[in-house]
Amino acid sequence: MPEEREKRGFFKRAARGASERVLDVVDPDLVLEHVDVNALLERIDINSLLDRIDVERLIGRIDIDELLKAADIDALMERVDIKALIDRAGIPEIVAESTSHLTGSALDMFRRPIVGIDEILFKGINRLFRRDLRTFPSGPGALVDWVDHRTEDTGVRTGRYAGPLTRTIALLLDILIVTTGFTIIVAGASYLIELVSPVEVEPTRGLWYIVGFVVWALLYLWLSIAIFGKTLGKTFMGVRVVDSQGSVALHSRQSLVRAITYPLSFVVLGLGLLGILFGRERRAWHDHFAGTAVVYDWGSRTARLSTPLAAWLERKGMEA
Repeated sequence: MPEEREKRGFFKRAARGASERVLDVVDPDLVLEHVDVNALLERIDINSLLDRIDVERLIGRIDIDELLKAADIDALMERVDIKALIDRAGIPEIVAESTSHLTGSALDMFRRPIVGIDEILFKGINRLFRRDLRTFPSGPGALVDWVDHRTEDTGVRTGRYAGPLTRTIALLLDILIVTTGFTIIVAGASYLIELVSPVEVEPTRGLWYIVGFVVWALLYLWLSIAIFGKTLGKTFMGVRVVDSQGSVALHSRQSLVRAITYPLSFVVLGLGLLGILFGRERRAWHDHFAGTAVVYDWGSRTARLSTPLAAWLERKGMEA
């Protein structure tokens, strides 16, 4: 037995010595060139290797403070494109949509009771004359099928004929805008004239002032409707002008005729406005002259009445 142990010890020492000499002689780079690394990696069981790693212990050995000290945060932040990061996150779109939604909601709170009063006035007056409101169109021509499409959200919908109170408030707002705008223009023009010449201008007197105001009002009504389909007052009240058949695109001629004939609805004791209260299509004289109509336009939102008022009108509509 002792002899066998000595022999084994001798062979181990000889093998170790031979291995060390071979390693000293053999070039490792030459050996690696003949090793198929991909085949070697394929034989490694990654999952088994990861299972043998104690992740918590490994994380525990990491000194976070030292790691942060070694990291140059300022240099790292300089390499980050903040603008591109914000754009990719869609933050500008989110802010714009939120702002638009809040603004629209605030306007809706103001518009809804006015729309409700419009419906009460129109239905009350026409029922007084025993007219069957069920035969009245909801909106102009091409918009009727779309307007009458009901959902669970009942109420007056974008595309229906606009009522008298909404249109009156829009008109008052436009009068304020036209008057204020013309006053500013006249004041600015007078200042420039007096600045370059000794002539003293009296901005509130003379025929030219009246003519200038009429021309300014005409341009405001014509260009606003021709370009946008609505004036600033109509925009605020959520209404727009469309073709009598429902087309949103108006001819410039229609806009011009509407602007020119607008005063005719007021001059004869306001008789030209009665069609808004009694007409089946709620159109004034200038609407008939120009072949236009005025409808609610709240964008993609429903022009919904206040809940109690909507329920009352819905019940009355079913009883009619």
